[in-house]
Amino acid sequence: MIEILCATYNGMCHLREQIASIEAQTLTDWHVTFFDDGSTDGTVEMLAALAVNDARFSLIQNPVNLGFCGNFLNNLSKLKNADAYAFCDQDDIWYQDKLERAFDWLSRIDPGAPGVYFARTEIVDEQLNHAGMSPDFKLEPSFRNALVQSIGGGNTVMFNQAARDLVVSTLPKTRLISHDWWFYIVVAGCGGVVRYDSEPVLKYRQHAANLVGANNSISMQVARLWMAFRGQWRAWNTVHELAIETFEDRLTPENRAAFHAFQRARHGGWPFERLSVLKRTGIKRQSALQTRFLPVLALLNRL
Repeated sequence: MIEILCATYNGMCHLREQIASIEAQTLTDWHVTFFDDGSTDGTVEMLAALAVNDARFSLIQNPVNLGFCGNFLNNLSKLKNADAYAFCDQDDIWYQDKLERAFDWLSRIDPGAPGVYFARTEIVDEQLNHAGMSPDFKLEPSFRNALVQSIGGGNTVMFNQAARDLVVSTLPKTRLISHDWWFYIVVAGCGGVVRYDSEPVLKYRQHAANLVGANNSISMQVARLWMAFRGQWRAWNTVHELAIETFEDRLTPENRAAFHAFQRARHGGWPFERLSVLKRTGIKRQSALQTRFLPVLALLNRL
């Protein structure tokens, strides 16, 4: 069975369409648990009625607002012993073979090895008109990439029991940036298997209430570089560095060495010392342009 974790917060506008796309899946052995984060728009009442009438759905209300990342990660420990787990947003439209496509890959890897699947998305507007595609990343997923970038939206993620157990056991007490990025860091860092699927698996709806936007345009790429120069990347990297330190003994030897080198590239005393260390780490972003800016960020102490 696939256990689907759907995080909700005032999602009445589009939630019924999301649910309908789950019900239309070609893989039919699934269960959805909705974790509501304090909705006030009728979402809770609608989901409670659904759960009463259909055993495939359950509802849990968070006692406090956890935010989109905390809603997924903090509740993951409440779900156990599924064949696989999938994250679900409240306002997308899944392609009919989304679950089947991801589970087919997961079922072919060693079940004892942590495995996580990411995929591309089709970007649509509020009326579901096609607006573009998410980036088609070409570099092989790796811990060296995960240190500086996430490669897939949480709404595409599926993972096995081994990955679930690993991530639950490594959750820090502090808040993280995003659940999908944390899965990438932990599974790749601890020697698990990471898959990035170039085929889209869902319609990702862009609208004013979205918490996290698409990353598919030149303007967004420029905006991300500007964020880096303002120090936003460094702030994110600091959050991850402190969190990784809590389980670095579980990183593979190669990845532990890469992590320590990354720390030196961030904190070395002299700018050219930081630059020299960074060049030896092999750390890259998926975009060649953004990778070229990493040495600049190291020199400016913005990495």
